[in-house]
Amino acid sequence: MSTEPMQLAKPLRFLVVDDSRAIQAIVKRGIMRCGYAPIEIETALDGEQAIDIVPTFKPDLIITDWHMPRVSGLEMVQALRQMGHGHVRVGFVTTERTPALLEEAMSNGALFILHKPFEDAELVSVVSNAVKDLVTQSGGAIATADPAPLPPEDETAKKTDDPIPYTTLQLLLVDRLGNLPFRLIPNERMTMDKLTTNNFLGLYAAKDSKGVYAIAVMDSNAVCMVGGGAARMSPQDVRAVMGTGTIDGLMMDKAHEFLRAAAAGLTDSAPVEGMNITLAKTSVVKNTFAKLSEVLAKPGQRSDFRLSIPGYGEGRMAFFVMTV
Repeated sequence: MSTEPMQLAKPLRFLVVDDSRAIQAIVKRGIMRCGYAPIEIETALDGEQAIDIVPTFKPDLIITDWHMPRVSGLEMVQALRQMGHGHVRVGFVTTERTPALLEEAMSNGALFILHKPFEDAELVSVVSNAVKDLVTQSGGAIATADPAPLPPEDETAKKTDDPIPYTTLQLLLVDRLGNLPFRLIPNERMTMDKLTTNNFLGLYAAKDSKGVYAIAVMDSNAVCMVGGGAARMSPQDVRAVMGTGTIDGLMMDKAHEFLRAAAAGLTDSAPVEGMNITLAKTSVVKNTFAKLSEVLAKPGQRSDFRLSIPGYGEGRMAFFVMTV
């Protein structure tokens, strides 16, 4: 990111809600690294304080913890919606990993759920993505302090930006990895030099459409991590398979199930209402496979991620829309 701040016509307002002042400071540091100016940052120690601050401060984005005294992050969001602050954007920074609760947060409008511990670059990425439509292309002006809900055409445009949104993929991983700690780092571009010798390719089809709608690529490390984690294999066994550069049959089956589940995310983000995206085929390909270089170099709609699991290692995956 450029060291020169992006000058805004109005201050961009952030509200950081966490009962730890140390976490507050870390989140504030991440916000400042986004490179916007001017910005205004307020803090609250729990959801109750945040509810009192919102009407007068009118934040563009609330970044909140989940578990806090008196009023939790989720209770705060629900209360704000009931009080008529449905426009307020919210993202969670939390240790909470229960799939049902994370689903509930998303149903209440959470734009992202970032798990602790996290790196500054991860926070910068999700925060920048959450406010990107508030910063216009012409001069960096902010849309409004009290943005109305997005109209259908803007919502459609937003969908086509990310074939698989960060939070959607995160929830899929939580569902498969359970309590296994992991970090999902978005926007780390997959390139040929970062591929492993063997890679897992998923081809997606759209109902009533010819050809390939989208392609998913997982390197062998990501397959081993997602597949091994879903199969509850020990870190030692996963690392042993990763070290061979091959893909174990059980891991491949679990990775296939993961990519099949990702089809729902592709469907939700499809540019045309009613599109039904399904996983048509998966296969293992070498990094010398010519089509891979074409896919990885393709501009346009793509979602790139790096997955890190302590004790396992790191892997990469990406999703590419081939037709619109």
